[in-house]
Amino acid sequence: EMTKMKILALLSFPAAICASINPRARSPAFLSDTNKPAILVRGGDLGPINGDAVAKTFGVLATGDAIGGTVSTAALYKKFHITVLPGSNGEHYLGHGIASSAASLAITSLLALTDTTSVEEAIGFGILARSAYMTEMLLTGKYKELGVPTVPHVMVYLLLLATAFCLISGNSDGTTLAKLVSVLLAGHGSLLFLNPRIDEDDDTKQMAKVDGGYMFISSLFSALLAFGVDPVKAMGYVAIGCFPLFVSFIGLVEDDAVVLGLNPEQWTFVAALFVGASAFAMLT
Repeated sequence: EMTKMKILALLSFPAAICASINPRARSPAFLSDTNKPAILVRGGDLGPINGDAVAKTFGVLATGDAIGGTVSTAALYKKFHITVLPGSNGEHYLGHGIASSAASLAITSLLALTDTTSVEEAIGFGILARSAYMTEMLLTGKYKELGVPTVPHVMVYLLLLATAFCLISGNSDGTTLAKLVSVLLAGHGSLLFLNPRIDEDDDTKQMAKVDGGYMFISSLFSALLAFGVDPVKAMGYVAIGCFPLFVSFIGLVEDDAVVLGLNPEQWTFVAALFVGASAFAMLT
């Protein structure tokens, strides 16, 4: 019952807000040529694959990550031969941590790529989604267990809310705040990914790396949009960042495990092909 309430509170809230917005075209500066095929598939019936479709696919994948991280994390990862202790900090990193970044990326990208809102509003609603997860951390006091001081945590939380309000309301300071917040979160995520300075065992540190990596790519996407990069190309750069993130995630899988018929090394090869083709489709 608590899991159902958690899902409704964290996912239905931003989804309901986004669904209530009247579709509005993006400004010309952010429009991409969606009719230009990035990869032409010859000899088959697939037709041209354009970067816009691939970018939306990444948004859908992020939605799956958000849902997966919000539901019972330990049970879910067990299916992928990854051991996560229920209630541990590792479960927080792979659950709450990934879910907050994934929800932000999913909402921002799909709103921006489908012209449902302006790019500024898309960033704002993505920040609201992250704020929903931070609200849970404040209410449960989980941030204290992770060793995060109260004052900095609350300050970042209020900054996120203020930024989201400015972006959604059309305040002229919204874009500037979005740049600041996105760069700040991307920097924090990259540091956590490169060198997780936490007093935990190696497996938990690896889980923190994955959390940091997801925070980086999610915030990178928002930052690129805030600085005027086309959404499709922005997702192309995010795709490149997904590969080291995936490699870190694969590092958590048991060495002799086989998932869907493939071992970790084979999954890494498949990921390299998928990321390479996707990035090419979105950046050309």
